[in-house]
Amino acid sequence: MGKPVVIIGAGLAGIAAAIQLEKNNREVIVLESSDRVGGRLTSDRIDGYICDRGFQLINSKYPAVIELDVIKEIDFIVAPRTIQVAMGSEHFALGDPRTAPWTALDRATGSMSEKFAFVRYLLSKSISGNSLAQELKNAGTGKLYSRVLEPFLTGVFLTNPDRVDAIYGKTVIKSFISGTPGLPRYGVGDFSNALGKRLKDVRLGTRAEAIRGSDVETNHGRIQASEIIVATDATTASQLLDLRDIPTILGCTTWYHSVDAGTRNGQLVIDGQARGPVINSLAISKISPSYAPAGKDLISTTTPISVTESETRRHLALMWGMDTRDWQLVAKYEIPSALPLQGIGRSLSQNVHVRENIYCVGDHRTTPSQQGALFSGKLAAELILNK
Repeated sequence: MGKPVVIIGAGLAGIAAAIQLEKNNREVIVLESSDRVGGRLTSDRIDGYICDRGFQLINSKYPAVIELDVIKEIDFIVAPRTIQVAMGSEHFALGDPRTAPWTALDRATGSMSEKFAFVRYLLSKSISGNSLAQELKNAGTGKLYSRVLEPFLTGVFLTNPDRVDAIYGKTVIKSFISGTPGLPRYGVGDFSNALGKRLKDVRLGTRAEAIRGSDVETNHGRIQASEIIVATDATTASQLLDLRDIPTILGCTTWYHSVDAGTRNGQLVIDGQARGPVINSLAISKISPSYAPAGKDLISTTTPISVTESETRRHLALMWGMDTRDWQLVAKYEIPSALPLQGIGRSLSQNVHVRENIYCVGDHRTTPSQQGALFSGKLAAELILNK
């Protein structure tokens, strides 16, 4: 009997690689150091609340998600396609003009000429070496950029758009427009769990400590492999494989607060006046009521890592227009390795084949997204199958 393919990491990239290999009758062992599959795409149950490991939606229209045909298994709820922009004590809605055309008429979120300029920008060709912010500003988006696009996209990329590659940035914006983002009713972890159930041999609590030739040294002993796929975060991958070309990794903190039911809706709230550190906030239980017990709402908030809870509460009070002193903290997740930075001019794809019989996958090797992670895993599997 031949040696198995050993996959280090049971996040989206590792799962995708394993599914593709097993579908083609290859023996696979997946090693996962934690107690569950999914990487960041997982959920905790805390005192009747569902807390995802960082706020994230699933785009059900990503090609890799469609190919896996998993959405039908997870009781998927589509998220609103409208955001709320906090300005002073008021909120102004701006949504997809195909479903909420009236929101485009509000000048508080930008003039009609600025909104048409944004549409023209989407139809134009981005130039290599530009930042996303540079192109959006040059397009004439004016207040639409400063009040809406900049704060919204900062939440998407976890950094200001002036650090993001223009070609990649436009691709992501278009994926939002063409996509259908949402949540499984019982947390994003259901997405990972549904895929994980397809795997035959996942070894939880097993940490890869070193790669020696075609062997993997773990905390439970040595495993011989025909090929090795490293499907970890970029920092761990660089340590295991002695990689030099790794991207800057961005972090964030997700806060979950419990409030009495009655908050506005399930639309994402951003601050059009940049009055504090909060990147965005959302009553996530308005998308899926299962996220909170009866009579309560669960507020998910994203900030940079270095922000205190008092700073967060102060800014939330301005954004939500309500006293936040009695909001109950349910959970706080500091996520230092949340997303790779797709910096200006950085290649949108790195070679997943690192050296003989060794592959490295993840969104840090392709594009920072769920699609990028899933695609990279499948790509490595196909390279192995086609040897």
